[in-house]
Amino acid sequence: MKVLILYGSKHGCTAKCAYLLRDKLGNADVMDVSQSTSVALDDYDAVVVGTPVYVGQINKAVSRFCNANLTALQEKRIGLFVCCGLPEKAMEQLETGFPRELVQAARVKAYFGYQYEINRLNFFEKALMRLLGKHRDEGDIRHAVIEDFARSLTGSCH
Repeated sequence: MKVLILYGSKHGCTAKCAYLLRDKLGNADVMDVSQSTSVALDDYDAVVVGTPVYVGQINKAVSRFCNANLTALQEKRIGLFVCCGLPEKAMEQLETGFPRELVQAARVKAYFGYQYEINRLNFFEKALMRLLGKHRDEGDIRHAVIEDFARSLTGSCH
């Protein structure tokens, strides 16, 4: 099965998770949709789409790509994942952030965790983190979830 992992990433956590997933799958192509949106989806059996969530919104480039390619994506084995700092809201944000049709078509959906490095944040983000009482780098990337996601995506192959 040929797999494509598409992602958008603002500070690198979602990119890191996309490559961790690629490693668990053993062989997959990885593409940042904010860098390039031209991809031959016909070349792939499965497509995974990953996005960070900021202030309740998925990455704009990911949203645009999904909406522009919704019909083609629905014809694939789909996996969706989010990275965000609010674990209790992550799946709700996945369900409301991606197009409804894509969420319904997805065979596997997951929250891969979060990671932030204070020095990579902009002024506004640093101020917000201070208000939340966060003053140092923090993260919780869920390696076991990524491994289960890879197994579920490929295990449901006919």
